[in-house]
Amino acid sequence: MERSRNEVGKIISIQPEGFPHLLESTAGRARRHGNASQALRTVLTLDGRLPEEVGRAALTGADRLLIQEAIARALRLGPADQGSDLLIIEPTGRLRFLWDAPSVPDGSHAVGSLVTDEATRAELRRRYRARRAAEESDRAELHKHLMSRTRDEVQEDLERIGHVLMHMAPVQVYVGDRVFSNLGKTANLPGKSMSRTASGNILARIGAIPVGEWSDEEAAFVVLSTILLDSGTQARLEEVNGKHLTSTVVAELMTERIRGYGGEPPATADIPTIARLTSLARCCAALRKDHLGNGTVFYRLIHGANLNKTEHLLRAPAGYADVPLPLRVLLEREAGVPVDTATVEETVPALGEFGDTLHAAPAPRGFSSAYEALLTRFMTTLAEATASDVAMGRGPRSFAPLEPGSSGEDDPFALRTSDFFCCVAPSAAFARSFGEDRAKLVKALSAFSARMRFNTWHYLPHTLGITDRVPGRDDWFFAPAMPDVTHHSDQHHTGHVTFSVRFAIRVPLGIDYAGRRLPGLYDLRLMRASGEQYTTDDLRAAVASGGVLGALHQAMSRHRAPVRDFGNEWFRTFYG
Repeated sequence: MERSRNEVGKIISIQPEGFPHLLESTAGRARRHGNASQALRTVLTLDGRLPEEVGRAALTGADRLLIQEAIARALRLGPADQGSDLLIIEPTGRLRFLWDAPSVPDGSHAVGSLVTDEATRAELRRRYRARRAAEESDRAELHKHLMSRTRDEVQEDLERIGHVLMHMAPVQVYVGDRVFSNLGKTANLPGKSMSRTASGNILARIGAIPVGEWSDEEAAFVVLSTILLDSGTQARLEEVNGKHLTSTVVAELMTERIRGYGGEPPATADIPTIARLTSLARCCAALRKDHLGNGTVFYRLIHGANLNKTEHLLRAPAGYADVPLPLRVLLEREAGVPVDTATVEETVPALGEFGDTLHAAPAPRGFSSAYEALLTRFMTTLAEATASDVAMGRGPRSFAPLEPGSSGEDDPFALRTSDFFCCVAPSAAFARSFGEDRAKLVKALSAFSARMRFNTWHYLPHTLGITDRVPGRDDWFFAPAMPDVTHHSDQHHTGHVTFSVRFAIRVPLGIDYAGRRLPGLYDLRLMRASGEQYTTDDLRAAVASGGVLGALHQAMSRHRAPVRDFGNEWFRTFYG
């Protein structure tokens, strides 16, 4: 993936534009189209950054109906200031239709006004209202169910939802005209952008008033979020990011997952809504648990533009042949693992012996140990072999804090981000693109490393199973369990925007240490700032390579091998 110096120099500009700029440019491009069909598709895809069906999933049923009719009838789109039936892009990126709108709401972008004759307008408005009424009835039914539960049961649901939101990546979903989010300026739920006790926190507010005083939208959010959490993983909340939630949407999602797991959904056609959703959630959770027990690898496809994260199954296990050939050649030469080894598991004995050799070997020039030198060669080789700009892997610098009962300076809650490492290696083309400006390259690599060090610190309480310890730390995230592939991630995350992390793969890695499993303690990541998005084959290569890297970390854990390199000064010395 060779690039000119000017191209990557522009990519790593350290001048963030991000999501607001994307919405503004998308609206401008949509307005230049001569018909509603082209304009709507531009907005629904955020100018090519989302599959159209993902963009449509954000719409209310009424708006979805109107969009379908506008496209089917080839309706014309006029200037926004020459009509009152407006199509707008909300600050979250959702397309909305407003009848008889006096103006464009603050923060939204006008796309145009729908041009129709009076008869067509009257028909569309009647059908639009009928669809809205059906969804309002659905929310009212969910609210009625919630009012039938005891206050303690409802409070338990609120606390469960709040706990999950505080300890996972941002969530942003829609119910009716409302957005429920803990992301940035749109936040009204607890999370990184809003505390549990903030005045704008919806969960705190409704937790203090009778359920009958809640809005139907608030009640529906709580009921459907609880059902989703019951379906097998807290990550299911992230899976509905960017979607408009109704009981039908949630039922369809769980039905799709059940069939994807190889099961058959329970017969629910003639039973009440809540019983139907509960039955689907239980079936979904049971089948997913069976797959996990059988070693199935789940992964997520993440659309960074609206944070939608869709779960998939890696249908065939990643084998050693999926490890890129240059990396297999390196491992044969250094660790004696034959290139034609069949499975990743078969590399474990050789890597175990290699760990002993590596630990005893002298440190090469520029490194504190042979282990750290090999990590750098591993990442450099993988970056080149996968046409990535950067490959990286994070982890702990010392094993002392991982011991059960560690205290004092080794207390896990006493650690700082500098007590973790991230080995970051650029491809040759990426490094060359900076030309003589090595300081800019070093700044980018150091920034990647710093963010990954923070991630290990952030996951550590959950990794070690000490989230409930008192005194403890409330600022932690669930340790990642699934690989993921991300498209267009350079929109919301500040670091991703600043350093143009557009396409990425993450493979979380765990080890067994001191008698317990430590999930997500390490990981492997690949990044591209431009060019082609990663494919499933790229993911398989990363999963297989991550399995090898995990086996290497496991081997080195026997020696409690410290990691001293990969700090800011090391990057300046090695790459500057």
